[in-house]
Amino acid sequence: MAVWPRKRLTSVDFLRGLAIAGMIVVNNPGDRLHVFDQLRHAVWDGCTVADGIFPVFLFLVGVCVALAVDRDAVRAGEAGFFWAKVVRRTAVLFLLGVLENVYLHVQLEHLRIPGVLQRIAVVYLATVWLHVRLGNRGVVTTIVTVLVGYWLLLVLVPVPGLGRPSLASDVNLEGWVDQLLLRGHIWSRGTTWDPEGVLSTLPAMALGAIGLLSGRWLRAGGRRTFLAFGLGLILMGCGLGWGLSFPLNKSLFTSSFVLTMGGLALVLLAAGHGALDGRAPAVWAKPLVILGTNPLTLYVVASFAASTLRHIKLAGGPGGTINAQVFLYRMFFGGWPQNAWTSLAWAVLFLLALFPLAWLLHTRRIAIRV
Repeated sequence: MAVWPRKRLTSVDFLRGLAIAGMIVVNNPGDRLHVFDQLRHAVWDGCTVADGIFPVFLFLVGVCVALAVDRDAVRAGEAGFFWAKVVRRTAVLFLLGVLENVYLHVQLEHLRIPGVLQRIAVVYLATVWLHVRLGNRGVVTTIVTVLVGYWLLLVLVPVPGLGRPSLASDVNLEGWVDQLLLRGHIWSRGTTWDPEGVLSTLPAMALGAIGLLSGRWLRAGGRRTFLAFGLGLILMGCGLGWGLSFPLNKSLFTSSFVLTMGGLALVLLAAGHGALDGRAPAVWAKPLVILGTNPLTLYVVASFAASTLRHIKLAGGPGGTINAQVFLYRMFFGGWPQNAWTSLAWAVLFLLALFPLAWLLHTRRIAIRV
C-alpha cells in the first residue's frame, strides 16, 4: 500500500480505468455462448475490440514507469534499494499470476505458468531497465530491433518438425518454443501455444517500450499534443500496412499488431491528455478515473471472485447442481431474452459490484502497490 502521489495525470488514470473495465467485462460474460463478436478474442488472425484491451494496458505499464521512476536519481545512486524493489515487485506480480492459474485448480502437472499478470511483470521489469539504461534513441532502436527481429524469426525460421516457417494456429515457432521451455505448462483448450507465451513476450516488451517513450513525453510536459496524436495515427497506419503481409494476431503478438495497438494507445493517451489533464476531472470521466487508480487490485479481486463463483456448487442444475455464477445469472436475468445483450448486462453488473471497492480506495487516497 502506498500514499497517494501528490500529482496524478487524469488521462493516465482514465485510460487505465478504461482498460481494466474492458478486461473485466470481456473476461466475465454471463453466458459464453452468447457474446458479441467484438467482445470475443479473434480465433487467430484479425483483431477485435477485446484483442486491443490488454495491449493498451501493457502500453500503460511503460507510461507509468516513465512517470514514476526518476532515472537520473537511479543512475546517480540516490534511489536506495531501487533494483531490489523492482525485482520484488516483479516477483510478486508473477507469483500472483501463477496463484491465479492454480486457484481452486491444483493440478501441478498441468499448471499454466504464463498469464496476464506474469506478462505484466516481465514487461514492467524490461521497461524499468530500458528507462534507466537507455535514452530515447536507444529505446527506439530497441523497439525497431525487437519488432523486425521477431518478424524475421516467425517468417524465415523453419518450425522444427515441420521443416518450413509457419504462422498457422496449429504449428508455429511460438508454440514450439512454449512446448520446449514450458513442457505443457501452458494455456489448455487443445492449443499447442500460449497467448502469453515465451517468444511473444519479446514484442510485448516492445509495446511497453512504446508506452515508455509516451510516458517520457508526458513527464517532459506533454506539449504539442496534436503531434503525439498524429504520431499515434502514423504508428497505426504502419501496423495496419505491415499487417497486409504479416497479419495482426494477438495470440502471436505479431509486430504489426504491436505497432497498431501502440499507435491506438498513443492516440487515446494524447486525446485524453488534451481533454482531461490540467483541469478538474469531467463528470463523464470520473468513474473510469476512479477505476484507474487501483487497476491491478481490481483485476486480481475480479479474477479470484469470478473463479470462486464458478467453483461454488448449488442445487438446481440439470445434473443436480449449478455453480454460483450461473445461479446468480439466472436469478438476475432468467426472465430476460437469452442473448448477447443479457450476457453483457451480467458482465457490467459484475464490474459495478467492484466499483464500491475502487471508490473507497479512491476517496481515501489509497494506491495499493504490490
